[in-house]
Amino acid sequence: MAISQIGAVAAALCVLLSLTKPVSAAEDAVALYERGQTALTEATQENHRRDGAQLIKRAAEAGHLPAQYYLGFLYGEGLGVARDPKRALHWFRRAAEKGHAQAQYAVGLALLRQPDKREAARWLRQATDQGIVDAMFQLALLFEKGEGIEADEAEARRLYRTAADEKDAAAAFNLALMLDEGRGGPSDLNTAIGLYIQAAQAALPAAQHALCELLLDGRGVSQDPKNAVGWCLAAAHQDHAPAQLLLATLYALGRGVEPDEARAAAWLSIAAAQGYPPAKKAREALEPALSSDVRSRARDIAKTLKAEISAR
Repeated sequence: MAISQIGAVAAALCVLLSLTKPVSAAEDAVALYERGQTALTEATQENHRRDGAQLIKRAAEAGHLPAQYYLGFLYGEGLGVARDPKRALHWFRRAAEKGHAQAQYAVGLALLRQPDKREAARWLRQATDQGIVDAMFQLALLFEKGEGIEADEAEARRLYRTAADEKDAAAAFNLALMLDEGRGGPSDLNTAIGLYIQAAQAALPAAQHALCELLLDGRGVSQDPKNAVGWCLAAAHQDHAPAQLLLATLYALGRGVEPDEARAAAWLSIAAAQGYPPAKKAREALEPALSSDVRSRARDIAKTLKAEISAR
């Protein structure tokens, strides 16, 4: 028997044992949950995943909070069950109403899709109070925008800081913007720069782009066009259109890099292809002036760059 066949048989036996192992009349929800997790982890075929999901469902119906949350996740992702956002929300709510912190965040996140975000804010606040960092970030966004809750930039700033202290890159970036612009409290460029760097080093493209602009302008830091280009490239390779447009400009001007008209045109076309309005406008104005040779080389460069971006 081939090794792959042996693996498949072993997985099938594992699932079968999980299904046939006897339980008490009241069904031990913890045991069901653990067996369901094992079945899902070991599953190599869709029917095995369905069997594991059924065990999780039995545990959830028996009132097991982690199982209720996990079943919501399974319905949300379509793992072992048909994808069903309504059922996902139902099970997330069941767990959330009994105090499950991650479920409270999941309910809040799902309800953010609704026009009225008041209920989302309520659940996100509960998850935040239990220390869920992602919930802090989402609640801070609501306070900043005044959606579903009264606008309070000072509170948004406080929540962003708490989340940033937990290494949340998006929170660090949003806090940097508020400190930079003096929203929600006094401006503090030095602290903002540190947060831009923190978020950029965590590979957040918007922060990498912002850091590039700081280094180009010499605002709060020494001017360093070469280092700026490095950060801009990092963001551009993550398909960040504003960074791609800025990079096109740098190649056109030869700032921080050797001038390269074809590479500038390539980055401009990639940014414009994303529908980024400033890039589209710039391409419409500049493309007619390019020689046929530059256009041909730009197409080849753009093809290579798109492949590199897609491979990330």
